[in-house]
Amino acid sequence: MRNITEDIHRRKIEEIASDYSKQGYKVLVEPKDQELPSFLGGFRPDLIAIGPNDSVVVEVKIGTETAASERFRELVETIQQQPGWRFSLVVVDPRTDEVTPSIQTLLDMPQIVERLRGAEELFRQGSKDAAFIVLWLSMEAILRHIAIKENLPLERVPSSALFKELYSLGLISIQALNICLRALTVRNAIVHGFESPGLDDVFHSLLAVVPELLEEFNRQKE
Repeated sequence: MRNITEDIHRRKIEEIASDYSKQGYKVLVEPKDQELPSFLGGFRPDLIAIGPNDSVVVEVKIGTETAASERFRELVETIQQQPGWRFSLVVVDPRTDEVTPSIQTLLDMPQIVERLRGAEELFRQGSKDAAFIVLWLSMEAILRHIAIKENLPLERVPSSALFKELYSLGLISIQALNICLRALTVRNAIVHGFESPGLDDVFHSLLAVVPELLEEFNRQKE
């Protein structure tokens, strides 16, 4: 099992390094001490990507147990104080096919609101599977924005870990957590080509929890 985990870890690092290289970044995989910025102290990241406009400290983690981000919170705050630097935690769940993107940009709030409206319209028109997926991606984007505003390196973790982390930190309610986890099951059924019994109920439950998530997002802006 150890060898399998190490292989997954190595392949993900190679994938991320390739992604950043294609974007024009200079990539240092497992950088040596002399290659590390002084503000990282004794932390040895999996890679550093140095670009003309920003530079990224990347750590890859295998597994999705809760409280993973707390270990990096102080580090994130330190890195964010450095002009042009940011931290990215990439989490891979070896039990599923779910792999989060490495460097893509999150939807912004106007895009999220537009998609929320689109999800309701699609549902009214009877395109329920499509409506659910649009609602899902909108909800997940809101949660990732909440994590970023709390200086938590959760923008790249798989969905299940994201929900559990935010709940463990008191940023979403137990009701929201349970609804999101139920919705994840429906989402997985849809995207893998299976029927999704109970979709109507979960759709409306997920839609009903969106105001709570938006309220948390807006509270952070105050």
